[in-house]
Amino acid sequence: MQGLRRGSTDRTKGEGAPLSGAKEFTAPDFAIRGNDGEPLIGMESHVRLAHADQNDGVRMLRRGYNYTDGSEGLGHLDAGLFFIAFVRDPRTHYVPMQMTMAKEDVLALEYLKHTSSGLFAVPPGVKQGGFLGEGLFT
Repeated sequence: MQGLRRGSTDRTKGEGAPLSGAKEFTAPDFAIRGNDGEPLIGMESHVRLAHADQNDGVRMLRRGYNYTDGSEGLGHLDAGLFFIAFVRDPRTHYVPMQMTMAKEDVLALEYLKHTSSGLFAVPPGVKQGGFLGEGLFT
């Protein structure tokens, strides 16, 4: 864990494991403290702020997709991340967490620039004798 600046990261660079240890997909342990007595995973870290433990148990299925589209006229890389999240209700499962992260997440404050968003309703599958979108209206 040497060489990591707490607050600027919440995962190890080589493995992608949480700073609390183990492997990439190991659940982070927010109770572990460093030698200075401060939480090993910072209070303003992305993983802590987005975790269900910090959001009344709210979970979302989410995925980020990196992209690179060459360079722009000044030679700067045109690259970014498409972030997709599937939630039951954006009012309770996405917006509150996003508002907190917009104010407190050091990853977002240092590295991210939001350029656009969209919200789409995805109806559930059709049951025998039902109709498309029925689950949205019942």
